[in-house]
Amino acid sequence: MKKSYLLVIPALAVLTGCETLQTPQQRRTVQAREQAAARQAEERAYRMQGAVETVEMENARLMQELQSLRSQVNAMNGQISSLNSKMNALDARQKKEMANLIKEVQALLRKGAASRPASSGSSSVHRGSGREHIVESGHTLSAIAQAYGTTVKAIKQANNLKSDQIRVGQKLFIPE
Repeated sequence: MKKSYLLVIPALAVLTGCETLQTPQQRRTVQAREQAAARQAEERAYRMQGAVETVEMENARLMQELQSLRSQVNAMNGQISSLNSKMNALDARQKKEMANLIKEVQALLRKGAASRPASSGSSSVHRGSGREHIVESGHTLSAIAQAYGTTVKAIKQANNLKSDQIRVGQKLFIPE
């Protein structure tokens, strides 16, 4: 409580303004409150400083962890790139080997076809001209058709085949 008092001093009137007249007990109480408030503010400041330091330490730890993860990702990207290159090389080599195998099978089929005479028409299934082919290991209808310049459908019709399955040693009539 602040009160303004007018003090009268002989021949002079003085206005004390904002000062309060307090008893010594009241001054001690006010000082004690002010000191308690100052201590509380100081404690809050220390706690805030501690919280700030904790956040800064956690931030530094997270930054280190992030840098470590970035390094790991970069290393993995390098490994992935290397593996992709190896896979592409393997795919290219496999395609080349497959093309070579197909050429070999076709050559063998042509060689076999050239060495066998045309069928004499002993079966009623065969109509028209063509050749006889004996199935060997690794032969497929599509490879045989390609080697003789015909279609799988034509071979299946000429031999009354219901599916694409053929057996080693099986005789097939290949229509021209």
